[in-house]
Amino acid sequence: MKKQSYFTTNEQGFVLPAVLLIIAIVFVFLFHNTSAYRNELSMTDTQLEQTKIETLYQASRQLLIEELKEHGSTIDTATYTFPYGNVAVHLQKIDDAFSRLTFTITTDKNAVKSFESTLALEGLFD
Repeated sequence: MKKQSYFTTNEQGFVLPAVLLIIAIVFVFLFHNTSAYRNELSMTDTQLEQTKIETLYQASRQLLIEELKEHGSTIDTATYTFPYGNVAVHLQKIDDAFSRLTFTITTDKNAVKSFESTLALEGLFD
């Protein structure tokens, strides 16, 4: 005859608390992973918006330089529309060699970023 295990024949209720502890640990683990996943999604969305902003800045700056070469330094404001957002650029002449550019970028998800940049005009109109 086989020996019976004390663990399975004990009637003092050890199995239920152990199962509840294991289930609680599994739920905590699942909750933590779900929370980390949501955080990763949020960070990814933020990084995508930042990449869009940087791309819009570079594209609008290049278009502005081309317009300045074409029309001279008579431009005060320029507005560009791209598939991922809009850019408004305001030019303020510092002196004959430099202009201050103020970019206001609005992405398609309504993220707004505004910052300034300096543009060297020397050699631009050659």
